[in-house]
Amino acid sequence: MAAKFEIEKFNGNNFSLWKIKMKTILTKDTCLAAIGERPAEVTDNSKWAKMDRNTIANLHLALADGVLSSIEEKKTAKDIWNHLARLYEARSLHNKKFLKKIYVLRMTESTLVTEHVNNLNTLFSSHFFGL
Repeated sequence: MAAKFEIEKFNGNNFSLWKIKMKTILTKDTCLAAIGERPAEVTDNSKWAKMDRNTIANLHLALADGVLSSIEEKKTAKDIWNHLARLYEARSLHNKKFLKKIYVLRMTESTLVTEHVNNLNTLFSSHFFGL
């Protein structure tokens, strides 16, 4: 009996973990190649088209409605994958840089508490509101 795998539908949060799980599913279904460049050894157009359709189906089923609607115009699995990476990987990197700034932020003895809180508020405002 074949094992059934489910992953939480990607809703725009935690792209890096969803990407790992999705690559695992695509590997299991032997269609991981469809999110990259077409391998030279895949010369059969119908086999490639079938792999692409299978990959698109897997991707569609693993996306929450809000994210799915953002990729409806994309015609290939590679286009979908690249679009999601452009939208959500950059945000993840931005969040990691933000967390690092918070982690290293220290209040010196000569700094007033209100000044430190203002620095913290400025950091949060620039991250969440793009100020």
